[in-house]
Amino acid sequence: MLKLLLRLKNAVGVFAKEKILTLIVLVLGFVALGAGLVYLFEKAGHSRAFNDYFDAIWWAVVTVTTVGYGDKIPQEPFGKIVAGILMFFGFILMSIFSGTIASIFVNKRLREGSGLENITDKKHLIVCGWNRNAERLLEELQPASARSKESVVLVNELTADDFQSLHAKYPDLRLRFVRGDFVNEKILKKANIEAARAAVILADEKGLTGRENADERTVLAAFTAKSLNRGLRVSAELLNGENEQHLRRAGVDNILVYGEFNGYLFAAGTAQTGITRAAKELMSGAGGAAFTQCEVPAPFFGKSFKELSDHFLKSGRGVLVGFLSQETKMRVDDILSADTSAIDAFIIRKFKEADIDLAEEKKEEMKIRLNPGSDYVIQDTDVAFVIGNR
Repeated sequence: MLKLLLRLKNAVGVFAKEKILTLIVLVLGFVALGAGLVYLFEKAGHSRAFNDYFDAIWWAVVTVTTVGYGDKIPQEPFGKIVAGILMFFGFILMSIFSGTIASIFVNKRLREGSGLENITDKKHLIVCGWNRNAERLLEELQPASARSKESVVLVNELTADDFQSLHAKYPDLRLRFVRGDFVNEKILKKANIEAARAAVILADEKGLTGRENADERTVLAAFTAKSLNRGLRVSAELLNGENEQHLRRAGVDNILVYGEFNGYLFAAGTAQTGITRAAKELMSGAGGAAFTQCEVPAPFFGKSFKELSDHFLKSGRGVLVGFLSQETKMRVDDILSADTSAIDAFIIRKFKEADIDLAEEKKEEMKIRLNPGSDYVIQDTDVAFVIGNR
């Protein structure tokens, strides 16, 4: 109901802006006036064409909309004259009305395709920037988006024609487009980042500066996005690994450095030819298998890694390879005694000299545990990593 009322409010706003309400009032007034005149002339001539004013209104509406049922027809000369005027000007008014309505929708479509329309979607994914890997990202997002009906909003400097090509290429994606610099706060707000679920910031190659300042723009965009939406899950791509610390400081959840694993894959390929191909197939999902993350079934909390691994294998869910563990980092205050001793005072002084805040709240840290051992006890904060069917 709230969504319906919001859409109705937006429609009324658009109608008021385009003078549609004025046109509606004009058409209704013209119909009421024409019906009243015809009814008076017909009644004065003792015609039985209209029993009451409601019959005249019905006839006027049918006439203006060019439906023409023919169930009611004026009989008197003056009634026919008014009917002719009503037909002529009614046709013109209805043409203007329908043309204006059509132009509103066409203009909205053109603005959306050109990236000029404000995004009103909720819980959507925003993809900032564009490079050679962007289309591959859209391919990977397409199955999940088709299932969840989640919108994917592109924020970049592509042209309207480029976006239309992408829209046609990925029909299962609910693509939206905002054209502009994703570092700009106004542009991100236009993409409704405050209501977004997640954002991906690509190392932009299509911007005004190209690859030259791509990492700087990524860092700025990450800080801006996080400031606008604290709960936003942000993934970012860097060209230079030295800039990773800045993204960590911005609170970015996932960081990928371009070409980060090339050295390992090349080295592994020189000694073992299958590793490179296996890694490529696993990450691409080309062979039907994929590296995924899933919740641990509640009955297995407190049980061993081996027990959950056997369960996943027997149920056909895949091969359990490890966990993402959520741990709470200990504060300095937690290791200090209740009584202020010389050692405690020394520790506090050294931390203050290092400009470390002792009052900082406990933070939750994500830790990757791959192949933790068969006796590892599963915690209720663990999330499983599985190699399973795509």
